[in-house]
Amino acid sequence: MKKLFSLFLCITMLFSLMSAVNAEETSNSYTVEDAYADFKIQHPDFIQTFVQQGIKEELLVSFLHDIYSYILEINAHTPITQENFEKHALAAISSISSREMYYSIQDALLIVYPDAIRVAITDGTVSKDLQPVVDTVKKIVFDNGLLDYAENVPDTPAFTFTDLPESHWAYYAVNILAENFILNGYLDGTFKPEANITRGEFAKIIVSATDTLDSSAASSFSDVSEDDWYYYYVSSAYKEGFITGYPDGTFRPNDNITRADICTIVSRSIGSPTTVSGNLFSDDAIIPSYAKIPVYALVRRGIINGMGDGAFAPTAYATRAQTAKIIHAAFFSNGVIG
Repeated sequence: MKKLFSLFLCITMLFSLMSAVNAEETSNSYTVEDAYADFKIQHPDFIQTFVQQGIKEELLVSFLHDIYSYILEINAHTPITQENFEKHALAAISSISSREMYYSIQDALLIVYPDAIRVAITDGTVSKDLQPVVDTVKKIVFDNGLLDYAENVPDTPAFTFTDLPESHWAYYAVNILAENFILNGYLDGTFKPEANITRGEFAKIIVSATDTLDSSAASSFSDVSEDDWYYYYVSSAYKEGFITGYPDGTFRPNDNITRADICTIVSRSIGSPTTVSGNLFSDDAIIPSYAKIPVYALVRRGIINGMGDGAFAPTAYATRAQTAKIIHAAFFSNGVIG
């Protein structure tokens, strides 16, 4: 989600910081007014895209000011640095854009920048087209002292999803993965923890978690095209040996992924043992033969522990929350998850 949200951030800081400085005088030599004037001269079409969709500039200023204020709130308890700036800005944008008063801006973005939204949600990196604007914003924020530099950043979740309270069993795992752009939320500010994960989405997740995205990777699955957003994720996962597809030459990217298949892919990615013995679950008999060793290996490594009723439910579709817990346990901690 980073590309689109960094896009938000572009205008965000250029407008919102201007509004903030108007309300509170500073002695900075390069003001937000200067930055906004420069940006409007250099990128007039960017502003016009919103105006043409009926968005009033006053609403944009309000939207961006609220995002700026939210960033300052984050900074009050989790120091924001140049290194972590973008991920915290995404947290602010995700939260503010879910407010009802800004639905028109969200709708306009979906209409005008559908590809940017898609890439932002599925990639999580700033594109070369957006980088100059993001750099301009960072210059204003840090060089003018609107935020303090900080060397040590606590490992504190910055994302806030409206449907994932702090009491939720997957809260911490979800937020850590969101901060690292491995598993993202939705534009309306929700995470949808009980929704399922598709095989294409999981290819993106495992490649992001292992940092193995390769733009030169290729695959020949009959149902995966280079035009698909997940092509390079699927191809990278295939190149790394994390996935193999089906005997008929398909990958079935839009099918929901099962718990057994997630364990198989994760096990391959972390190099689990090739032999495991014993019966651990009441439904061992229905664990696919190819997944049995991976499932047991992850149990023994403390990455999974089943459903709490003695079963593992290998053929059940994995939820977004369950997926977050597994990925977090495998790559970010040694905790036992369900």
